[in-house]
Amino acid sequence: MLVMGGTEFVGLAILKGLISKGYQVDFLTRGIKEVTIQGYNKHHICDRQNENELKKCLSEIQYDYIFDISAYSRKDVESLLRSVKLSQIKRYCFLSSGAVYIPSEKHLDENSERGKNANWGNYGLEKKEAEDYLFELNKKFNFPVVIFRPSYIYGEGNNLYRESYFFQRILNKQPLPVPNTGKSKTQFIHINDVVGIILDSITNDKTIGEAYNLTHPREFDWIEFVEIVQRVVSKRTKILGISQEDMEELDVLPRKFFPFRDITYLMNINKLKEHNLLQPCIDIEEGLQLSFEWFLKQNIKEQFHLMKDLERVSNYC
Repeated sequence: MLVMGGTEFVGLAILKGLISKGYQVDFLTRGIKEVTIQGYNKHHICDRQNENELKKCLSEIQYDYIFDISAYSRKDVESLLRSVKLSQIKRYCFLSSGAVYIPSEKHLDENSERGKNANWGNYGLEKKEAEDYLFELNKKFNFPVVIFRPSYIYGEGNNLYRESYFFQRILNKQPLPVPNTGKSKTQFIHINDVVGIILDSITNDKTIGEAYNLTHPREFDWIEFVEIVQRVVSKRTKILGISQEDMEELDVLPRKFFPFRDITYLMNINKLKEHNLLQPCIDIEEGLQLSFEWFLKQNIKEQFHLMKDLERVSNYC
């Protein structure tokens, strides 16, 4: 088995999950991050953007399963598939994103329209183009791809400054400006559910040529979410609800003072059940508790500067 990625968050969690099940696993990264895990077979070090390097690393090895966590575009996928032996691949698992869908106030299913979404920019569009290429390979050559479209992934090891931001603000008793526009509902999925479902998919032939939304069905607005985080931390700080009028007055967008987008981001996961795959089972309180326990063991630096208008918005309130 080959994992593209393996030293950060999702890639590392997939790698750990495969090793724990006794699989022989290689992984490929640029070699920048320290490898802290044991039990893998081989660590390939190269830049996947350099196809010549990829071919030197992979062209002589036959993999049955590939978990592509680090591809962001069609070009990334094409260069990898030109660099490996394809004859015996049983499953190519591609981590896409819910960002491939066009904006919607409704729950999105796997057949909802995909395309340009200004909320996500080129990220969602390039993931969609990679998906299209893989679907084309499946249609023409029965290439055994399975695609996953997660909502916000959270949990232990998250290298994005999301849960840690809330934990630090609350522990420091610093105010939390939160979009309160009444227009956003969202969902999350814990990293352990992501890993469980992806690993479950490789032994289920129904998944070949299919895409699956990944999210826990529970939904909430941002004020509700922050209240949940405060209960998990067992401390409270002042929540500053920022209305649409406030943002217009300040001429500021939510991402300039908050680590998430203020949009409706909801998906239907009925297809997982229909295809006899595992269901997300870790609710937000349980998942955030696991995340908080992990956070307390780390030495994560405050990165409030990433939200350039955080202090301005806080002072305004």
